[in-house]
This record gives sequence, C-alpha cells and structure tokens, in this order.
Amino acid sequence: MKTILTLAVVLFALVTPSVAFGEEIGLVDTQWVLNQSIVGKAARSNLEGRVKKAQAALGQRKAEFEKERSALEKQAKILSGAALESKKEALGKKQLELQRAYQDAQEELAKANEQEISKVVGEIQSVVKEVAKERNLRFVFEKDRQTVLYASDRIDISADVVKILDKKKVAL
Repeated sequence: MKTILTLAVVLFALVTPSVAFGEEIGLVDTQWVLNQSIVGKAARSNLEGRVKKAQAALGQRKAEFEKERSALEKQAKILSGAALESKKEALGKKQLELQRAYQDAQEELAKANEQEISKVVGEIQSVVKEVAKERNLRFVFEKDRQTVLYASDRIDISADVVKILDKKKVAL
C-alpha cells in the first residue's frame, strides 16, 4: 500500500510542471537521522542502559536458579521420594517464574523502545516540516530502498535535519 501511494505521488509530481524537475521534492532517511543525531544516539544509549540493567537482574535470578538446581541434583540421592518431589515442584515453579520474568523484561524493553523511538521520530518529523517550509518543498519522502531506487543527493535533506536536531539538543 505504501509503495502504491508513493508511486501515485511521484507520478503526480512528474506530470505537474512545477514539480517536473524535482525542485520541490525532498528525501529524508529517518534511520540515518536516528543513527547520526544526538537525540537518536541518546535514545539508543538510554535503551542500551535499560537492556543492561534488565540483563543483570535476569542474570542474577538465573544464577540463583541454577545454584538451586545444582543443589537439588546433589541432594537427589539422599532425599526421600516425597521430599524430592516437593523440591522438584518448587524448582519447576521457580523456572516458570524465571521464564515469565524474561518475557516481561522483553515486553517492557520493546515498549520502552517503541516509546523512545516514536518520541525521536516525532522530533524528526517536526524538523522535516521546518526544513520543507524553509526550502519550499511540496513533498518529502522517506528514503527507502524498496520505494526509492535512485535519488540525487541534492534533494536529500537528512544531513540538514541532523544539524537542526543537534542544534536544538545542544541549546537545551
């Protein structure tokens, strides 16, 4: 659907005389802007910090579980049948809790990633609008390898977007 819409807009641009030479079209590579801008790098750093913190907490819980499992294996030969079953059941519950903790952490990190990235993308879109107004651009497309096969560097506004984003971040 995105490709069809983009194709329709490009065709419109090509048949409209004032847009025929691409003077009113711009491209922005949002992923490149995310990777190069201070705001994008800060977002990535925040996410990496959260991931490390979650990994440390889960690693500690896993180590405790492994220690208990190892202890149970050693005690298995001397425990009675009922005691062994009870300990195995408790260990099984802890294993389920650990798996659930991993799932919860993954969901939480995915949600945090979504929030962080959407916040930065919102800032990028705001700056893209600024640049588009400044340059009198009618259209600004996402530079996407599936949609845009070739584009002159002249219409790529990504570097300008990064400069403005960085200036705004430094000004804060």
